[in-house]
Amino acid sequence: MLSIPYIHAQTGTITVKGNVMADGEPVIGATILIKGQSSGTATDIDGNFTLNVASNGTLVVSYIGYGTKEVPVEGRQFINVELTADVVALQDVVVVGYGTQRKINLTGAVSSVSTKEFEGKLISNALEALQGTTPGLIIQQGSSNPGSAPAINIRGLNTMNNNDPLVIIDGIEGSLANLNPADIENVSILKDASSTAIYGSRASNGVVLVTTKKGAAGKVEINYDFQYGVQNPTMLPRIADSWIYAELYNEAAVNSGRPTKFTREDIDGFRNGGYNVNWVRELYKTNTPQSSHNLSMTGGNDQLSYLASVGYLDQNSMFKGPDYGYQRYNGRLNLTHKVKPNLTLYVTSQFARNDIKEHAYWTEWIIEQANRMPPIYPVYKEDGSYNYPSGSNSNGLQRLQDGGYRRNVNDELLGTLKAEWEVIEGLKLIGSTGGRVWNNNMHEKRVAFEGTGDAENKLTEQFYRSKNITTNLLASYNKSFGNHTVGGLIGYAYEGFSDRQFSTSRLTEDGKFDIFVGDLSGANVSNSGGAGDWSIYSGFARATYNYSEKYLLELNIRNDYSSYFAKGNRSGLFPSFSAGWRVSEENFWSDMSDYIPSLKVRGSWGLVGNNRIGAYQYMRTVTTTNDISFGDKLAETALFSSANPDIKWETTRMANIGFDFGLLNNDLNVTIDLFNNLTKDILVNLPVPGLYGFSSPIQNASSVETRGWELSLNYRLKTGMFTHDFRGNIADSFNEVVDNHGTEIIGGYDVNTIIKEGYPLFSYYAYRSDGFFKNEEEVAKGPHLEGITPKPGDIRYVDKNGDGVINPDNDRFIVGNDFPRYTYGFTYGVNYKDFYFSLFMQGVGKRNKWMRGESVEAFHNNNEGPVHDFHMDRWTPNNLDATYPRLTMGSESANNAAKSDFWIQDAKYLRLKNIQFGYIVPRKVIQPLGLTYLNLFVSAQNPLTFTKMKGGYDPEYTADGSGRAYPVTSVYSVGLNIKF
Repeated sequence: MLSIPYIHAQTGTITVKGNVMADGEPVIGATILIKGQSSGTATDIDGNFTLNVASNGTLVVSYIGYGTKEVPVEGRQFINVELTADVVALQDVVVVGYGTQRKINLTGAVSSVSTKEFEGKLISNALEALQGTTPGLIIQQGSSNPGSAPAINIRGLNTMNNNDPLVIIDGIEGSLANLNPADIENVSILKDASSTAIYGSRASNGVVLVTTKKGAAGKVEINYDFQYGVQNPTMLPRIADSWIYAELYNEAAVNSGRPTKFTREDIDGFRNGGYNVNWVRELYKTNTPQSSHNLSMTGGNDQLSYLASVGYLDQNSMFKGPDYGYQRYNGRLNLTHKVKPNLTLYVTSQFARNDIKEHAYWTEWIIEQANRMPPIYPVYKEDGSYNYPSGSNSNGLQRLQDGGYRRNVNDELLGTLKAEWEVIEGLKLIGSTGGRVWNNNMHEKRVAFEGTGDAENKLTEQFYRSKNITTNLLASYNKSFGNHTVGGLIGYAYEGFSDRQFSTSRLTEDGKFDIFVGDLSGANVSNSGGAGDWSIYSGFARATYNYSEKYLLELNIRNDYSSYFAKGNRSGLFPSFSAGWRVSEENFWSDMSDYIPSLKVRGSWGLVGNNRIGAYQYMRTVTTTNDISFGDKLAETALFSSANPDIKWETTRMANIGFDFGLLNNDLNVTIDLFNNLTKDILVNLPVPGLYGFSSPIQNASSVETRGWELSLNYRLKTGMFTHDFRGNIADSFNEVVDNHGTEIIGGYDVNTIIKEGYPLFSYYAYRSDGFFKNEEEVAKGPHLEGITPKPGDIRYVDKNGDGVINPDNDRFIVGNDFPRYTYGFTYGVNYKDFYFSLFMQGVGKRNKWMRGESVEAFHNNNEGPVHDFHMDRWTPNNLDATYPRLTMGSESANNAAKSDFWIQDAKYLRLKNIQFGYIVPRKVIQPLGLTYLNLFVSAQNPLTFTKMKGGYDPEYTADGSGRAYPVTSVYSVGLNIKF
């Protein structure tokens, strides 16, 4: 909407004054540019602007989250502009490899996530906010341990090696875990060959491109964000009460031929005020604080604009103990300097410090001990000292509170310098160089406890440093000729990496000494160190063409030269091709435009590579040792490793078909993608005969196919004073081992996985359960585990080969895997005047999780505990339809403890990931305070989880199934956002 007091046309340059409004409020910091030029201005705190412009010029008015408007001046000196909110406007321009593209002209599979996804969420890293926001991006938050980061994957597993995507931050490879979420402007997820092949090396698992915020010309704006919240575990093991435990213990003892332990008086005593202690809960505090502060300043003029920001995150650990937790300090300075009208310099710089303090033991040890402890014992003795019941020689709470600490201080410096020179119209030369330096210092002081299993004081110092340097030289050309638009890019890139590390530790009689005091040699001292480096040289090119923005073509090619491989195999060529057709632009579509106003069909095909193995595995290494005895002396010997000089790049062929269309006058936007990836020449260690005498060398020997689909929908609806925003996505990927040279690779100890042709990677490999033996007759007829005679109530197993004996060589099945499928997310937001509300749900529709040990077994491994709530429904002669076998302990449990699918649980879930309610204080209220914007809100992260998992274990749990993991947290917070 334009309200323009008309003034007769004038010639020459005139001064135009105006005002920019949106939703009845002035827009602060809106950009006003002169079309065809780079000069312009920005609105002040009242939404006003003044600009000198040709009387026949055109103003281009834009602001994040609103549709861009072009306003012809036509000699007018006063112009008022009303901007309209437009969700699609956020996606008009999409960041892609080495540049940007308009979304309507995009032919690859690219998803874009804006800064709004990070607002109002008290999170410790950016990955938490990205979970569930876009199809095909699979993020699993298996723990909220301070300083940890979720696992990330794009479109499933393509290789038996590293499946992590490549993360590029402002042109430099970096880590999302160290990035301040408040600094992020946009995240692009590149998923197919058309979008990733320009990165060639290591792009087979997708690419995550992060663009940080930049300054804008105009008055200085200061922005301050603050949030404070409290953390609690989303889920903890559900341990049976002490009196129930005592009854079940007696039952298990009888079933196992042992005497009972508890009398009726004992059991009644537990029920009527006796000990009933959940040792796992005793490890954690309640309502543990977490807070964040972010302060930024932007401003500048037509020649120089800047953004400066600092951030601080303080996440206290829920573990009891002395000031455990995670502090992150962030600093950023981004500059844009227009040296000349055709020459611009860009500087991005980031510093991050991670300070993590935790206990000196391993989290798995502490949780394991607590999870195995029966509820009948107190944590402390009557004299206040720590209790060591149930044959235990340690106490997890003592380890936390008095056992010392481990502190990691990590510093990251990341920065780029880029120059962009427009030689002639459409032709740009771009040069950039930058790097990432990472330093880690770790100090550990572990304290011994006399008379326990923790009898050794241990001191450790560790130093690590890595350096990554990246240089890019580019030439790009974009030009329109009538209905034809052509584009080209050619470039050279170099990336070099090096690291150094050193570690020393010592056992001491007195834990008060520093590690560097005294002799650093001897039997109680361990020293180690190492160094490495690698580099990649690359040349790449891209060509684009579109006719009347209707027919779209794109070609990409990259050649990487990697030091990971021997000479002759270092080069890898990665081409891609994509095409798009905007069907709705055709004349014949006019009859359909009322129903489907926009429709684009696109497809891509290409090759990308992966070299993520240990460096220099094409070379043989030598290890010297004294391990052969000649008489009374040890002789020094040399051991040569296996090597394969012929290894080369893994190559993934990616194919993608996509459909983008709009419905309901383009208020409903739908995107559908179908993809198929085939990775060949996977680098793997296949088994070799024992006669070979060496370990198996790595070789290009396997192939894996991954296929899947993605669906996303965005719908915006206005009803009266309410504006609704609906966003949803769902995706699935499934992989299959196509070729493994006929071999099977079985891995794991407590949980077995297998790599086998025709099945997904790392599938679970176990016996298949077949209910419980109901009586002695069934026991006599049924197959038995080799060397074990079961009893009624024990688990019966399927005899795969029919020989009556169950053994691992002949009777194991492939029984699922833990990779999540049917991942989905849903967001609903509504605005009413100055109030807003949003909720975000995320989940997984199919996943298996093999749980083991004390997480699921009653009286596991001959321990006194634990007993969970689900053990109450155990098999007895009077409960034949039970869900758990008869209770046993010790050797009597051998049949039921066998590795079978009985222990594999349904781990699908639905989680209310975030819910927010906020109020934007009207400007007329805050203006006397010198403020231009004030937003007050409350938020909850992970408040609800719906799952079928038993025992109180989190369905996102990604470890080995033992349940020995720091829990995922729910965070309830309040916050504010202020602008000056």
